[in-house]
Amino acid sequence: MKNNKVAEIVSLIFVAAEFAAFLIWGLNIQAGDEMGYGLIVIYGIMPLTSLILCAVLAAKKSVFLIPLGLLKILSHIFLPFFIYGTFEIGLSLVLSAIPCLIGSIIGFILHKVKSK
Repeated sequence: MKNNKVAEIVSLIFVAAEFAAFLIWGLNIQAGDEMGYGLIVIYGIMPLTSLILCAVLAAKKSVFLIPLGLLKILSHIFLPFFIYGTFEIGLSLVLSAIPCLIGSIIGFILHKVKSK
């Protein structure tokens, strides 16, 4: 049980640190670098970390899977708003909710295989 609590605390710290780092980086980008930032962070790193985070939490049967998954989805919705001033919920939901769902499915499968 202690290992599960450590994973939950580390996951929460990771989500908060990731959002803060991308927000600070995004607020300090130069003119003309917005496209690179969007491609790297919004379309690459954040969906990948959503998938990995949800897979790890689902494999550990964490009670924080849904709250941290929702926090990840909200951070993916609000980060472009803070950086670009646009509020596109549809694209942000697709880029964050689908990787969270896939990661959760992978995690539950890993948990079932490991528990057999």
